[in-house]
Amino acid sequence: MGRIDIGEITLNVADAGNGPAFIFIPGLVGLCDAWEYQIAHYSPRYRCVAFDHRGTGDSDKPTAPGSYSTAVIARDVIGLMDHLGIDKAHIAGTSTGGCILQNLALDYPERIRACIFNNTWVKADEFVTRVQTTRKRIAQSYGPEEYVKVSTMFTNGALQFRNNFDKVMELEQRALETVAPVEVLVRRLDMTLDHDRSSELTKIDRPSLVIGTLDDATVPFYFTEDLHAAIPGAQKCVIQEGGHYSYRRHPGVWNKQVDAFLADAENRI
Repeated sequence: MGRIDIGEITLNVADAGNGPAFIFIPGLVGLCDAWEYQIAHYSPRYRCVAFDHRGTGDSDKPTAPGSYSTAVIARDVIGLMDHLGIDKAHIAGTSTGGCILQNLALDYPERIRACIFNNTWVKADEFVTRVQTTRKRIAQSYGPEEYVKVSTMFTNGALQFRNNFDKVMELEQRALETVAPVEVLVRRLDMTLDHDRSSELTKIDRPSLVIGTLDDATVPFYFTEDLHAAIPGAQKCVIQEGGHYSYRRHPGVWNKQVDAFLADAENRI
């Protein structure tokens, strides 16, 4: 893992393995570490790349107006691909990362081989708006540390606290050590509420898998159904239990579903 200057910004990047490129985009917490189980699984066959979003982890945390949107981070992905010499890649995006992937699929389809949208949404509704507004008020009222701790609860859910506590705390500790100022946290939360490519999703033409979890308390499962219905020819995977971090709660199940999808997609692209 190391910092890479892609021109507009410097990102902290994990780059492991050899083969066709597979890029993993984290959610709002923004840390590449969240994909550790997938990088371990796929790096024997793929060049696996993940990164800390701008404004998170060890990546730059700009404060200038216009520094944060899902479209801007999509542009970061393209800049990173260019810097690493990656022409095309399979790309997985979870939560906010799935919104970033929507931008990539619509604006840079020639750079994508296949899309995996995980526990993400189409356009913030009243429920998601209340979740993100609550997180924003906690950051503004109680500071970055309490924001991180509440975000850990939202993203992991009770069963990961019960069954994967050490891993939950490990990821939280890195978030605490690298958390951005409140100003940046607020702008990143606002970008999730501003995201809306809903009227264009029917134009996505890359092979796509949409994964959702029935007990996701952060992004309701109905968004999985909405996104699946909107993307022509998309496949859908329903995970019964796993909260918002299904790929960390049940990595074996998640990886198996994605393995099957990629095997099919690679025969069609």
